[in-house]
Amino acid sequence: MLEYLYHDLLLLENQLPWFVLERLYNLTANNTNQTSASLIKLGINFFSQAVTDERILDPNFPFEIFHILDLIRIVIVVPFKDLEFQKKEDRVEEQEEKKNEPELPQRIPNATTLSEAGVQFRRSKNTPDCIMNIEFNFKNGVFTIPPLGIDEKTGPLFRNLIAFEQCHHSRLHKITSYAVLMDNLIDTSKDVDLLREKIILVNWLSPEDAAQFFNELYNDTTVIGFYYGSLCKDVNKYYNTYQNTWMGTWNKWMEILRRDYLSTPWKVISFIAAVILLLLTLLQTIYTIHQV
Repeated sequence: MLEYLYHDLLLLENQLPWFVLERLYNLTANNTNQTSASLIKLGINFFSQAVTDERILDPNFPFEIFHILDLIRIVIVVPFKDLEFQKKEDRVEEQEEKKNEPELPQRIPNATTLSEAGVQFRRSKNTPDCIMNIEFNFKNGVFTIPPLGIDEKTGPLFRNLIAFEQCHHSRLHKITSYAVLMDNLIDTSKDVDLLREKIILVNWLSPEDAAQFFNELYNDTTVIGFYYGSLCKDVNKYYNTYQNTWMGTWNKWMEILRRDYLSTPWKVISFIAAVILLLLTLLQTIYTIHQV
């Protein structure tokens, strides 16, 4: 029953205004002096599988909440660099500035292609960390990505969050921007396997289903104010510069060797046996030529 509740309470069409829930909660609470922060804690604790960052659980919760789905989005988005949810008088001004400076998504190669070009993928060392705090270091070509767990509940959660951003003018397209970037990085099951090896993705689905999840996550949506524009520019600049150098070519072949021939112990044994056989064949050929 909890799984059904989890799913239904996050549907955008099922949302009740937060002040209604707050009033009902205060009527049913044992202590009539209960504050809304207690209801916030109850909500976040119930959805703890999706929200693991407890730094936001402050008794003086300073953000205006529209409904439960908005609460979950606030917990996910607020630790993302700059604070989006400001005072009411500042929010309209921020929204107008964002509208005046639209930035459309810029595509980057997928994770496998970037890895072949020398880009390294690392899991964020901050635990817990906001899933949106993705960074790229142009100097050493390191992509740092916080971990993300994927299961049957992840798809409905993200789709409802994105739908909420699409239809509410005061919520900027931050979750949608994250979905666009991850879709760029993940094209096929090979990309899922690569990020899973780096402990960036914790996947309870098949690699094919996980790739399909990202590929279909933001279909039929628009992105205004893409939040990873500068990151994508750095990635493309690094990729286009590095792949044309001898080091880029070397790293590409080494990545192919690692992925296709050294990824499992059995592949390593087979590769070593093939090399030994090749060397023996070469030595036999040289010996035969010298004999003649």
